[in-house]
Amino acid sequence: MDSSPQKNAKPRLVITEMILDNFKSYAGPQRIGPFHKSFSSVVGPNGSGKSNVIDAMLFVFGKRAKQLRLNKVSELIHNSTHHRDLEIAKVSVFFQEIIDLDEETCEVVPNSQFAVSRTAHRSNKSDYYINDKKSNFKEVTDLLKGKGIDLDNNRFLILQGEVEQISMMKPKAQTEHDTGLLEYLEDIIGTDKYIPMLEEGSKNLEELNERRQGMVQRVKIAERERDGLEAEKTAAEAYIDKEIECLEAQSVLAQLFSRDAKINVDKIQGNISTLEEKLAHEKTKCAEYTAGLEVHEAKYNSVSKEYTGIQKELETASSDFKEFERKDIKYREDIKHIKSKLKKLEDKASKDANKLAAAETEIATLEAAGPHLRAQAEQAAAQLPPAEEVLEGMLDGIKGEVEGLRSQLRDVRGELEPWEREMTEVRGRIEVATSERDLLKKRQEEAVVRLSDAKVELKAATETANNKSRQAADMESQLNKLRTQAEKTAARETAASSEVERLESSTRDVRGRAEQRRAAASQRASASNVVSALMEARASGAIEGIHGKLGDLGAIDAKFDIAASTACPALDYIVVDTTSAAQRCVELLRKRQLGVATFLILEKQAHLTPALKEKVSPPEGIPRLFDLVRCNDDRIRLAFYFAMRDTLVAGDLEQASRIAYSGEKRWRRVVTVKGEMINENGTMSGGGSQPRGGRLRLGNAAPKVADASEAAAELRDAEKELESAAIALKQARAALSEAIAEAKAARLALDDVETAIPKLRMEAQAALDRAADLQERMTELEVATTVDPEEAARVKSLDAEIAKDEKELSSLKNKSEGLTRRAGQLEEAISNAGGEKVKRQKALVAKLQEDIAAAEGEATKKEVQAAAAVKQVEKLRKEVAKATAESEKLASQQESSMSEFKALEDAAFKVLEIVKATQDVLASKEAELNTIRAEFEERQREVSVIRQVEVDIANEVDVQKSALKEEGGKLKHWVAKVNGHAAALEERTGKPVTPLTEAELGLASAQELQYRVTVLEEEMARMNINLEAIEAWRLADAEYATRVGELESATSERDAVRREHEELRKRRLDEFMAGFNTISLKLKEMYQMITMGGDAELELVDSLDPFSEGILFSVRPPKKSWKNIANLSGGEKTLSSLSLVFALHHYKPTPLYVMDEIDAALDFKNVSIVGHYIKERTKNAQFVIISLRNNMFELADRLVGIYKTENATKSVAINPSNFAVGGVQQRQQQGNDVAKCAVVDDVDQEQQVPAAVAAN
Repeated sequence: MDSSPQKNAKPRLVITEMILDNFKSYAGPQRIGPFHKSFSSVVGPNGSGKSNVIDAMLFVFGKRAKQLRLNKVSELIHNSTHHRDLEIAKVSVFFQEIIDLDEETCEVVPNSQFAVSRTAHRSNKSDYYINDKKSNFKEVTDLLKGKGIDLDNNRFLILQGEVEQISMMKPKAQTEHDTGLLEYLEDIIGTDKYIPMLEEGSKNLEELNERRQGMVQRVKIAERERDGLEAEKTAAEAYIDKEIECLEAQSVLAQLFSRDAKINVDKIQGNISTLEEKLAHEKTKCAEYTAGLEVHEAKYNSVSKEYTGIQKELETASSDFKEFERKDIKYREDIKHIKSKLKKLEDKASKDANKLAAAETEIATLEAAGPHLRAQAEQAAAQLPPAEEVLEGMLDGIKGEVEGLRSQLRDVRGELEPWEREMTEVRGRIEVATSERDLLKKRQEEAVVRLSDAKVELKAATETANNKSRQAADMESQLNKLRTQAEKTAARETAASSEVERLESSTRDVRGRAEQRRAAASQRASASNVVSALMEARASGAIEGIHGKLGDLGAIDAKFDIAASTACPALDYIVVDTTSAAQRCVELLRKRQLGVATFLILEKQAHLTPALKEKVSPPEGIPRLFDLVRCNDDRIRLAFYFAMRDTLVAGDLEQASRIAYSGEKRWRRVVTVKGEMINENGTMSGGGSQPRGGRLRLGNAAPKVADASEAAAELRDAEKELESAAIALKQARAALSEAIAEAKAARLALDDVETAIPKLRMEAQAALDRAADLQERMTELEVATTVDPEEAARVKSLDAEIAKDEKELSSLKNKSEGLTRRAGQLEEAISNAGGEKVKRQKALVAKLQEDIAAAEGEATKKEVQAAAAVKQVEKLRKEVAKATAESEKLASQQESSMSEFKALEDAAFKVLEIVKATQDVLASKEAELNTIRAEFEERQREVSVIRQVEVDIANEVDVQKSALKEEGGKLKHWVAKVNGHAAALEERTGKPVTPLTEAELGLASAQELQYRVTVLEEEMARMNINLEAIEAWRLADAEYATRVGELESATSERDAVRREHEELRKRRLDEFMAGFNTISLKLKEMYQMITMGGDAELELVDSLDPFSEGILFSVRPPKKSWKNIANLSGGEKTLSSLSLVFALHHYKPTPLYVMDEIDAALDFKNVSIVGHYIKERTKNAQFVIISLRNNMFELADRLVGIYKTENATKSVAINPSNFAVGGVQQRQQQGNDVAKCAVVDDVDQEQQVPAAVAAN
């Protein structure tokens, strides 16, 4: 209620106008308004219909006719002289939401306008409309409540005379139909909504308390009845507890025995499954290995035959090839000799041919060189005159200087020319003679070399022949020795192979016996540990009634040991007197983790006594196995009968089959002395190469401890024997390998010698042939080295000629030396005389002269050499023709030998290929044979071992099945016991019994449990109780529990209602006090402001419970003491009431207030105070006040005048602040002011200011 301009104001609801159509005093449609957004005042004379404006609002807001001081809705329809019998009345109230901008202006919220209408029909029917659309009471009230109008408490409305009643209200309503100040405020605060719930809760709480009290009494009665049976029930329960404890101990005991039996059954079944799987596997394996053995045997025989045939083929081919080798050596030596001779001839012929070709080429060269050199000389001679002329010309220039020198030179040259010509001829002769002599000497030297080479080769051939012959002789002397050695090594190989086969067979047998003894020792060790532990327990007194292993308690002749051990697996059972003794034994083995054992309980075998004593006559007079056992204790004999029954002992399998299959059921189980077993179902088992024995003492044998020692010694002996056999076999195999290697080496040595001897013989013969051939050639070579007399004479003659010509040449040089020196001196002088140019020309002339001389001399030399070469060519041609003829002869011989050798080689190669192929095949076949032999022997050993394992497994399966049958019976018995105890316990306790876990059973002791059962049974026998007392107590206890349950349920229900009631009460108090305190403070503020110094207060009559005594409204007018509201004047009451109204407006604002003459009891001063407060302090709500006091309505922002003419009320609206007596100018100004607010004032200007109002 602040008069300051609104900032961030929220939208609020205002009434813009009302249209009343034939409503009460209003005839026809009459517009009331428009109303100002803050303060509007309705004025008019008494009886003009001002209060009908409020009635119209209440009508639209859903009030009934009686609340409008009428009996029927139809009475609201206007009825006057000029308007009678109208059928309908209608009131429309127009609303919109606005946002305050300042004190005068506002902004209309878009689309917020709406109109609510209500009609009243003559038929007393009433209809509601929202925006001219038909609606209903609920929709209208929901809409207006949603806009903030308090239709429940009608705080927006204060009718004429009601303002004083607010302050006159009692602190609390005296009756449920009254309203006191408490109810008035609680209604505004909103906590009155809790009253129905609290009343309902109080009622429910009281009912629940009464019901619970009755249940408490019933519980006490049931408790007394139950407690009266407690003593007898306790005694009966003690008995039942002992009975339950006894059953639980028996149940645990049965579970222990059942568990042990189950462990034994599972273990035995596992053993049987494993053994049967092994047996099936071994049978399959045996069948496969047997089939494989047959295949290997057939394959071995086939390959062995093939190997023998290949050996014969190889011997034949090797013999043929040796013959070819001997021929091959001879042919190779012959061809080698021919090739050697042919090569030498070819070399000589080649050299001679090369010499011949060289000589012929040289002749051609020499013959061609002569004319060429002559042509060179002629060419040089042709060049000489021009050169001499040039030189002459040059010399002419120095003629005077050199003429004398030239003249002297010409003279000297003329003298020297014959000497030079003669020396040239001599030199030519010397060169020709020297060439011829060298050629003759060279041929002789080559013949000497050839002779020397032939001598060396002859010596080597002779030595080779001697060496080869000597080697052949040595080998022939070794041949018999090697043959003997080969035969011995072959015999050793055969013997070693036989020894290996024997040792392999022996080792297999020894290994089988060792494995069998090792398995038996393992079984005896396991059984010995069990038996030793049990016998120790018997000796210490821990367990009584143990006799020992059944096989240790009797004896049988050694002849029947295998039969008894095969047919009676029960000989390994432990004999005890009673079941409890067996149970304690099982417990002992379990605790020590020694494994399991099967126990034969004598007290369970009494039913066999008649059969044991019965006289029998087996077929064919053969004995029962039982009758062969020697035992002096009748009780133990009963155990032996249990183990053997009517099993017969036959001599062989044929007799056993004949008796077992004869048809007499009693004698179907028969065993032979070899351990071959025919079972009752007709199946056969046992037997084998190593049948089982040793389960029963033999004759007067030592105790089983000695037997165990003996078995251990036998095992050690068997292992030593196996080790020795393995060592012997290893040594034999090494010896066989060594013998095979020696035999092979001997055969190879013999073959090498047999092959080498003829080869050496042929090589020696070839060397002798070559030596003879060389001896024949020696004569020719010696002849070739002898000097031909002609050639010797010619060489001598040539030496003489050469010496003579050299002497002559020397003489000529000496004679012409002076001239030659003088000519040189003159030429030098002449050269020096003409300078370098003349010197060069002279040199040219001299060179040409020298070229001419050299060419002529060389031409002469070539001609002489050509003549000598022609002679040499003729001789060489003869020698080449001779060598060619000899080569052709040798080539023909070589070709013939090569052709024969080639045929021999082809044939030998074919035989060699056959030998190699046969050797490869033989080696491959030998490796294959060795592999197949090893595989065959290994298969034999494996089949033997598998068959023995198969027999042992079959025997063990029979033993395990017999044990399984016995343990299965135990398990069935104890499982039945466990189920029986569980059923008894469930019957006693009413709860299902959960079997103990394995861990829990591990903590239990059978001996302790048995002792506990005995004690409990004795205690129960001494007790004298009434078991029916327990049932009676249970019924009484059940009744008591039922009553207690009902009481607890009722208590829980009561407490829940109580908590809910207290929560509602507290919530009501908290919410009410919060609102009460706010209103009380604001009331004090409002009263002080209105009265300008007074004081007002709302007080709780009972501060602890505001709702018990109500609320007092006390005021202290200005300058007066505190007074009760009833003692105030009318104006003071009005001011007090208005202070409260304004305080409530602050606490819970409503957008609309309609007040009817609230100022009637106020004096001028107080009216002004209230009017100014409404004017200044209520800007957040719309006030419509009906007043006749001018100092009230003159403060209004809008005046709505009400007047009546012709018994019909009419309305006019003005703005007092802008009103002035005047004409059109005043009205225009008024219209402009009204238009400042968005609430449009469209009042008809012609009706706005009637003369009567203006005059007033």
